[in-house]
Amino acid sequence: MYSTDIKKCARQIVKESLNRILAGTYDIPSLEEMKLFLEQNFDHSFDEYLITQKIKRSHPTWSNDQVIEELDRQKRHYENELRVNLRVAALNTIEEMENLIISLNNAIREWKVIHL
Repeated sequence: MYSTDIKKCARQIVKESLNRILAGTYDIPSLEEMKLFLEQNFDHSFDEYLITQKIKRSHPTWSNDQVIEELDRQKRHYENELRVNLRVAALNTIEEMENLIISLNNAIREWKVIHL
């Protein structure tokens, strides 16, 4: 996930939760909840067909077994990286949400001082 995706995601969650935030009843999702949310809402697919074709183009002399082994190796690598990146993205999204909520609360306080 890119930082722009993280910021969009955090803004969307804050926007959807605005009423609860204003009422003081909103709780920031846990790391596990955020990881689940990101897994469900962002495409993290591994296209075996495309990867297989790339392997075959890169190694035209390889047997099918060698191609399958390389595909499995790349898939494991992809899944490990995805787990790490998903955790980082979840932490960054939570941090971005916290910052947005703090900014929102500060803006509300300033508005109250000026208008009340």
